[in-house]
Amino acid sequence: MLLGGKSRDCLEVSAVQDNDVSSPSGIQVTITGRNHCSEDVDGGKWRFKVAALGSGGAEIATRSGRFGGTVASHGQVETKVFLTCDPERVRSVKVSPVD
Repeated sequence: MLLGGKSRDCLEVSAVQDNDVSSPSGIQVTITGRNHCSEDVDGGKWRFKVAALGSGGAEIATRSGRFGGTVASHGQVETKVFLTCDPERVRSVKVSPVD
């Protein structure tokens, strides 16, 4: 199993706003991690920051998170994060690894 810095090289992450959830207090974001390495990755040690972006790319809400459990070789993991913000101002979402 890969730990620490090497796992960052193995997991490719993406974020998408979950439009099936509607709330006046924020948005739900689905974070997906895909392990493209031939070894398992400890998802609990892989941290990320997800951000809701407004017009001009300005961050209007952020939250840190992590995947739980092991991400199998060439496997996929998914988690959901709720961002407290004005949903009408959200234009896109992004996710990035955290050291």
